[in-house]
Amino acid sequence: MGRAAADAPKTAAAPRASRTDAKPKKADGARELVEALVVAGVAALLVRGFEAQAFVIPTGSMAPTLMGRHKEVACPQCGFVYTVNASEEVEGPSPLRPIYSGVCVNCRHQARNLNDAPSYKGDRILVSMFPYDLPDLPGSSPPERFDVVVFRYPEEPEVSYIKRLVGLPGETIRIDHGDLFVKPPGGDEFHLQRKPIEHQRGMQIAVYDDSHQPRALRDRAEWRRWTSDAGWKLAEPGASRYVLDAAAADWADLRYRHLVPEPEQWESLLDDRTPARGPRPTLVTDFYSYNTNLHAESSDLLHSRYGNQNAWLQPHWVGDLTLAADLDVQSDAGEVRLELVKGGVRHFATIDVATGKARLVRGEETLAEFDTPVRGRGSRRLEFANVDDRLTLLVDGRQVGGEGAEYDRGDAAPVPTAADLSPAAIAAKGAVVSASDLVLTRDIYYTQTPGYTDYGPVWGGVEPRRPSELFDFLADPALFKNIALARDEEYELGEDRFMMMGDNSPRSKDSRGWDSSDRSWDFLDRKSWEVPRSLITGKAFFVYWPHGVPFGPAIRVNHDLRVPFRPYVERMRWIR
Repeated sequence: MGRAAADAPKTAAAPRASRTDAKPKKADGARELVEALVVAGVAALLVRGFEAQAFVIPTGSMAPTLMGRHKEVACPQCGFVYTVNASEEVEGPSPLRPIYSGVCVNCRHQARNLNDAPSYKGDRILVSMFPYDLPDLPGSSPPERFDVVVFRYPEEPEVSYIKRLVGLPGETIRIDHGDLFVKPPGGDEFHLQRKPIEHQRGMQIAVYDDSHQPRALRDRAEWRRWTSDAGWKLAEPGASRYVLDAAAADWADLRYRHLVPEPEQWESLLDDRTPARGPRPTLVTDFYSYNTNLHAESSDLLHSRYGNQNAWLQPHWVGDLTLAADLDVQSDAGEVRLELVKGGVRHFATIDVATGKARLVRGEETLAEFDTPVRGRGSRRLEFANVDDRLTLLVDGRQVGGEGAEYDRGDAAPVPTAADLSPAAIAAKGAVVSASDLVLTRDIYYTQTPGYTDYGPVWGGVEPRRPSELFDFLADPALFKNIALARDEEYELGEDRFMMMGDNSPRSKDSRGWDSSDRSWDFLDRKSWEVPRSLITGKAFFVYWPHGVPFGPAIRVNHDLRVPFRPYVERMRWIR
């Protein structure tokens, strides 16, 4: 009698195992082993695919997307909070010196004595280490344009860099007047490369936030940036609220002028004196507070010295702008519109209040028509952009009209005109409206070479020696035609090679500025700007700790640490 089966009745005898009965059991065991190995392998791939590694951003080459070591400054004049590069305090040529001053992007007031303020370490980010090696896993893909990637620096492969991927294998990349153009593999023509909307919004840089008006200018009407001679009234001095309290038969404009005080003018204004030279509108440029860091010995902007040009010589005209405002419509009918000017051409987002129908218009040409939730009375946040030759409209943070309306401006580079000195406006016709919290931002301008301007040919090789000379150029429409003389630069990419650039283009050590002296690791012919696929190691996806924000008594533990502090939740975000 054989041994009874575990689940068999006690009165029943288990059948005796035969030789043929044993063979399937061995096969089953082998199959289970194989299945276990397969499951373990799949699990390992999943774990590997979702593995994340933490990095700290050391420098400001990816600002404003990712901050390196920096100081955070609340402007003493307008209260706008901006950041200033402080990486030179811990790395760079000796002797290391503290950052003493920075210039506010919003009002151009120079804040001093920043050496007493804490410096914060760079953003802490999470990087997915294998999304490109396992592209079939959920959330993974091959390297894509505008990804923020971690890679090994080709000239020093043991060092990791983080930049934005802008060029793909086989393409030719052209940088022209701040924009990226791409000629595909085997193609004959370059095409402007438009950023996805989420990247476009995430890469915007401040131009002017009307909610932060400088104290020294609030009672000086000649310095007001938003003005109107068509019925709009300022609700109260210092407040970003403008009222059109009577419906107009024709378009009534509230227009922005880019009035930026020069250093000499700020000196007079702070002494409560009228500047010798009055306000004059200038072109919007690629000015960015992050790059205005100066040491004490070079912080006098009234006298140009070697090393302080970065605080004022940011000259490149930027025509790709975004206008946002809270619009409170108090009528059941009429029209409202937002306007942006680039190269003398006016672009509109016009909405019929009665029906909610919107039109995107370039010059006299209607590019798109669609429905919006802007119907009848009510307050909405409108955001109108003209970026990468595409018009887009958002209502209360939601995109309307699909991906926007693209247009082709031809091969000629855009040249600003006198109209670009007042590049934005809000208008209404047949409606009672108020506008508040007006904000103007700009797109990134990609320069040809890090650390240098593109405007050598524009100035005939003689660049401005002091801020007033730069303002003379930016305020004179007769000189604007020279901007067309700025040259372009092309970069051809080989098979399985990529191009990387930093969002802080003027101060980024990236593909544009590398050499190709170190090739011991690479036996192939690598152009200096190329990053081989084998060196790309991960994709950045989340800022999990920008820095701690002091609050309460702010007890000073050391120069850079104040307690208590809270997490900087406002800047914890997905990386676009």
